[in-house]
Amino acid sequence: MPAFKMLLIFAIAAVAYAANSSLTYAPTIVSCPENQQWIRPAGELSSVEAQWLYGRKRVVLDAFSAYLERLKLEDFDVCKYTRALKDCNYAHVPTIGFGISGGGAASAFTGAGGLRALDARIPGTTEQRVGGLLQSISYISGLSGGGWPTVGFATYDFLNADDIIDQWKPELNRFNATNNTEYAITTTSLFEELAEKYEAGFNVTAADFFGRAWGYEFTPPPRGGLNLRWSGIINMPSFKNFTMPLPILELCVLEPNDIEYFDLELPSPRKSFWEATPFEFGNWDGPTPGFIPTEYMGTPFNNGSPTNAEVCVRNFDKPSFLMGAAAAAFNAWYIGDKSNNTLAAFPKRSETADSPSGYYNHRVLKRFFSVPLVVLDGLIAAFQQSFGLDLASIAYNSIPNPFAGTTVKPGQAPPPVNLSTVDPAESGQALPLWPQIQPARKMNLLIAWDDDEDAVQLNWNNGTNLYNTYLAANASGLPFPIVPFPATFINRNYTARPVFFGCNASLTTTGDERSPIVLYVANAPYSAYTNYSAAAQAISRVEIHEIFVNSLNLLTQGNGTLAADWVPCLGCAAIERSLSKVGMRRTGQCEACFRNHCWDGVEDDRPTGVVDLPLALDPGLSFAVWNLTHPFVSV
Repeated sequence: MPAFKMLLIFAIAAVAYAANSSLTYAPTIVSCPENQQWIRPAGELSSVEAQWLYGRKRVVLDAFSAYLERLKLEDFDVCKYTRALKDCNYAHVPTIGFGISGGGAASAFTGAGGLRALDARIPGTTEQRVGGLLQSISYISGLSGGGWPTVGFATYDFLNADDIIDQWKPELNRFNATNNTEYAITTTSLFEELAEKYEAGFNVTAADFFGRAWGYEFTPPPRGGLNLRWSGIINMPSFKNFTMPLPILELCVLEPNDIEYFDLELPSPRKSFWEATPFEFGNWDGPTPGFIPTEYMGTPFNNGSPTNAEVCVRNFDKPSFLMGAAAAAFNAWYIGDKSNNTLAAFPKRSETADSPSGYYNHRVLKRFFSVPLVVLDGLIAAFQQSFGLDLASIAYNSIPNPFAGTTVKPGQAPPPVNLSTVDPAESGQALPLWPQIQPARKMNLLIAWDDDEDAVQLNWNNGTNLYNTYLAANASGLPFPIVPFPATFINRNYTARPVFFGCNASLTTTGDERSPIVLYVANAPYSAYTNYSAAAQAISRVEIHEIFVNSLNLLTQGNGTLAADWVPCLGCAAIERSLSKVGMRRTGQCEACFRNHCWDGVEDDRPTGVVDLPLALDPGLSFAVWNLTHPFVSV
């Protein structure tokens, strides 16, 4: 039976269903708290995040010191450094972040492999001297597919990757279940869950549908995490004892000047994104900057307060809902299909004053990620039959706007009642770095894991995402390293091996140490060809094992066999921005490794072709031969 007809039949069976259960997808109406500050101005960290970060840094220092001791850096006194950090009341303990790009199942699992490689709890990582860096990280951000592990690790109380993969069960396809289990439910039952929210008076969209399916994979039972709230992460034991990083999901809100194709909008290149942490939901630098408590996301607002002072909403912030919100790409899939993949590329090419028009057309090839139009039409029909909703009603995720009714600058459009959010990768930035480069967070080292598969044909990466973030940060005056055109990434082999940007503070937007060092890590083949499809809906445990081993080999450079100075250099970058603050200097060893592993400001703008990478640890083994004994998900 055609896929669209199956969706339609399943949806019709779910019309008007609302489960009589304490576990429901419907948000809850509650009394508003008294004396609540509803909208906090942007600019500084909230008091609750600042207090949490102080506690986190006290815990981080012990893990970070142990990590540095294992590195055995030359001419570096770890004890002196640790004492100095304690003497300054932990203020200069390095703030380290990790961001996982969009890229569907590709970024979700290779990114999880990146976290695993740095986790001291995983056997072998401390012997290879990278384990412990995860325990030193204070922030993890994600968008689209990168949001799935961001949510998954947080809702599972920061289990290690080997344990959490047993819970995620990636070998199950969440979109073709024939009966309901703890880890997957039928399409009929997915629509029944959406009906719970719809019948309670809230908007439902395609993002809700996909988010609920992903909830059964990446969040704990029962019922795909319906007992959880994103704001409830603060009550997780690992969060309360500061052994879990703060998770951040990045969202993109449509604006009045965005472009339109086939009656749907696509975001123009962005200089502002929204974020959802367990503490707050909002944005730093948009037309209406500010934050509200995440706990009350979904509450209708007018002019800075709940529309009805007696009625607030809770339980809107389901982790699965936010996974859907951060990956709401239905509009781009539809436009891509209708345009025969001539529009809505992931990521789109940049055309700015710093980037000549058509630059990527002749120097860097880009990928198109799409879902077959027949499937999208089936989903549209299902929403129409179930809820009377048309394409425009379901194409974007919907969130009540906390800034509705607020005063805006002359010439600005009034804030809408509801925010329409889409996958931030649609704007050209598939790396979720915007929340972490805000000056208030004082980032020192930011690890950017990129597996958006934006290099066409073979599903590798080409650096476009990092370059576009640099353009936006530079235009906005935010601290960030200077990043070269994507052609330089390919021509200088930065898509095949990790590379630092901003080691030399003069090569940053601020020209000083306010800008973080960014470690760009593009998924690449080391021990396995991991350029499997971002659209993969089921991945075997054997494949997951190979993905995880490959990520470890990438981050250790084959346990140092490809670059003996790489692993110490990772430690050099982690301490670099804090040295001057505690009266210490960069060592000769770090100086030498930075010459080998940091971008030196030299660009290589020669035309590029297909990004075709060999196995770094066995360059003579082609994909065709390797795949005979390692059958992988189709690329």
